[in-house]
Amino acid sequence: MKLKIAIIISVFLVFSLQAQQRNEQKFSLAQSYEQIGDYNSALKIYEELYQSDPANSQHINALYRIYTQLKNYAALVNILDERIKQKPDDIEAYGMLGSTYYLMGNEEKAVEVWNQPFKSSNINPVFYRVVGNYVLERRAFEIAIDLYEKGKQASEDKVLYAFDLARLYSLTMQFEKAAKEYCLILANVPTQLNIVESKIFETVSRPGALDAMIKGIEDCADKNNLSYSFILARLYSEKKNYQKAYEIYLSIDEAQSSKGRELYNFAMQMFSEKEYKLAADVFKKITDDYPDSPVNSQALLGYARSLEASLFEDYEKTLPLWKPNFPLTKFQSNKTEEVLDAFDVVINIYKHSEPAYESILRKAVIQFYLLNDYEHARILLEVIVKEAPLSKNSAEAYLELGNVALIEGNLDEAEKDFSSILKLISASEEQKSKAIFKLGKVNFYQGDFDEAKKNLSKVLGNLKDNSANDAIELTLLLNPQMNDSSNLLIYAQAEFLADQKKFDEAAVKYKKLAENQQAFVLRLISAINYGEMMTAVDNYEEAVSVLESVSLEGEKNIYADKAVYLLGKIHQYGIKNFSKAEEFYQKLLADFPKSIYADDARAQILFLQNKPGT
Repeated sequence: MKLKIAIIISVFLVFSLQAQQRNEQKFSLAQSYEQIGDYNSALKIYEELYQSDPANSQHINALYRIYTQLKNYAALVNILDERIKQKPDDIEAYGMLGSTYYLMGNEEKAVEVWNQPFKSSNINPVFYRVVGNYVLERRAFEIAIDLYEKGKQASEDKVLYAFDLARLYSLTMQFEKAAKEYCLILANVPTQLNIVESKIFETVSRPGALDAMIKGIEDCADKNNLSYSFILARLYSEKKNYQKAYEIYLSIDEAQSSKGRELYNFAMQMFSEKEYKLAADVFKKITDDYPDSPVNSQALLGYARSLEASLFEDYEKTLPLWKPNFPLTKFQSNKTEEVLDAFDVVINIYKHSEPAYESILRKAVIQFYLLNDYEHARILLEVIVKEAPLSKNSAEAYLELGNVALIEGNLDEAEKDFSSILKLISASEEQKSKAIFKLGKVNFYQGDFDEAKKNLSKVLGNLKDNSANDAIELTLLLNPQMNDSSNLLIYAQAEFLADQKKFDEAAVKYKKLAENQQAFVLRLISAINYGEMMTAVDNYEEAVSVLESVSLEGEKNIYADKAVYLLGKIHQYGIKNFSKAEEFYQKLLADFPKSIYADDARAQILFLQNKPGT
């Protein structure tokens, strides 16, 4: 008897297992139909499965998806009503039923169904989020907010709901309310600072969000909780109210006994924002108040770099940056010695350190570009490459040594300096690429066109490189089918003279090529370059004459758009004939709408049209 019973049970289990396997196969088939958008075929199978096992929530969820796609809401309501009758504690069913009524346009009934499970006093607060997911699926944000607020009141975990509410308030442009939810999070879990900060800064770019967030957090901030201070300091910085941010960072630094670390980070931020005066003040505050700070050497360097950046800003204001080429002239400023002295402080206190070598490099740059003292610059740069070949500043030092050699006309020395960068372990890929491009130009100046092509082709491998466009142009000129070697050599000599700022001498060679009808592409580019040389030495009459000739060639000359653009610049900044300048910019847009200069031409037209007195 026992054996018979065992056999019957075994047979029953086998049939049950087989039926289960068949159902699983059917379900997988239905899912496949659903995935390819064949909803009717999927529905047929899902309905069969539901009929065979109506209590299976997986089948109900599948029907919810399909009926929703097919907009068969009546059938869906019947199934979900039946589900709730059979299992009144199925929270998912209430979510789906409410969502269905919402899709039918019956918002009142949807809200009633969504709230129905919570009429009981003994409800799990997590269920508010379960139903809330269906509400959010229908983008019914205000209804979701109401649910989450009730969930927060009922739950012991206020922070969980605060995150949801902050997101919803932000979505509905209620930024102050969102800020208060973030305050609640920080009050309970200050360690969530980074997450809260990232959420806030996903929002602050929206209209009105920044001011509302600041006000909301100001209203609920607790000075004893530094998380608020960090958030407010960043928000003030975002609003560019840097002084208020500075005051907060002072408090944070003092409260944490950071010895200037937080102030240093803020000063570096101000430096990157080009707020050089404030950056200098903060760096100096660190070195004055915390002479034993672990960031003191970097703060002293930061102070000097901030003064230097401010000095270069003044210098750039004196430069005719509208010109493609202009001479290097000694910059007279009473700030220069202050900057050099600030770097000397770092050099003397922290001898043979990275901050010291960076300071030497920065002094060399000032001597080279601002004071035009090439010899002094070279001496300083050689200190770095001889004393600290492994320094991270060595590559930049070699690069500037090569630039000094170029402007002095010493091509062999320049080649040696640029080649040295390629051997440095500390040199970045960008620095090496720049060095290779410079080497290609040196080869070109030397008349070694084959070697020039080899080096330039290496730069062309990375079109994101800043030197790539220049390398492309020069490589095209090196094509022997386009230019003969004798004319190319004259062009190389002209380019070298231009690089040395010997514009009058370069102009003679460019003009010779521009007048040579057999020079092909070199004739075209040399005419433009001749115009640039005349512009560099303020001979605007001659520059206008040659550039107008180029512009008249139209599409026959690939540089015609550049000629028209330069004519606009010359009349705007050199001759100061604003109406004529606008005329040329308009011509550029009309004749060469796809020119790379078109965007700036439009900007200049707007500027000239709004310029007082024009």
